[in-house]
Amino acid sequence: MPEPKHKREDYKAAREGGLLTDVSEHLTELRNRLIISVIVLLAIFIIAFNFSHQIITILQALAPAGSSFFQIKPGELLMISIKVSIFSSVVIAMPLLLQQIESFLRPGLKDKELNLLGPILISSPILFWLGMAFAYFFTLPSLLEFLLGFGQGLVEARYGLEHFINLELSILSICGISFQLPIVLISLAQFGIVSSKGLLRLWRYVILGAFMLAAVITPTPDPLTMSILAGALLALFFLTILILKAMKR
Repeated sequence: MPEPKHKREDYKAAREGGLLTDVSEHLTELRNRLIISVIVLLAIFIIAFNFSHQIITILQALAPAGSSFFQIKPGELLMISIKVSIFSSVVIAMPLLLQQIESFLRPGLKDKELNLLGPILISSPILFWLGMAFAYFFTLPSLLEFLLGFGQGLVEARYGLEHFINLELSILSICGISFQLPIVLISLAQFGIVSSKGLLRLWRYVILGAFMLAAVITPTPDPLTMSILAGALLALFFLTILILKAMKR
């Protein structure tokens, strides 16, 4: 009979040395943080679901005038309501979710990493919300005007609700994530990977990259919309450089 890989004495030594106790404590802490996060998400989801029709109406308002929507399959509106409610729950609960992650990671982080976490917890949700607001008021209207208005007069302006909402949620998410650029750059600078001088030397490539990213997010022939989004990304980039200079990075 083959000898077990780990003998009983090994587990006894690990337990006496506190290793198994530490692992158990970490798992318990992780479970508690997950339970809190799930409870908060569930509570916000229930509230958001009760207002899901109002949220869908707000999203529909961005469609060109005269547009109408239909559901292709039974239960489609219900599934869209659930999807919109989940999306709203995550967006609203983002500060608390990040705080739960920070609380779980805090014991294993160094002072330098802890000093970085505080500003991230505050700025990350704010930047994400700003990115979503930018998408709602600037990016989506022109994008939808082009996509839904193309061929107007040739076909009836009726759209599948699920595809329409999925497109809007995708653009909102992409813009929210794009606005996390300052956090990424400042984090890299804190660990010595980039510097304000090094970033400034890349300004030509950054401008090109900003317009390329804006062209992907807003695939319309309207140069104004693309320029507005690219300008917002460039403003975040150069603002980050000023912050790094103030931090002497």
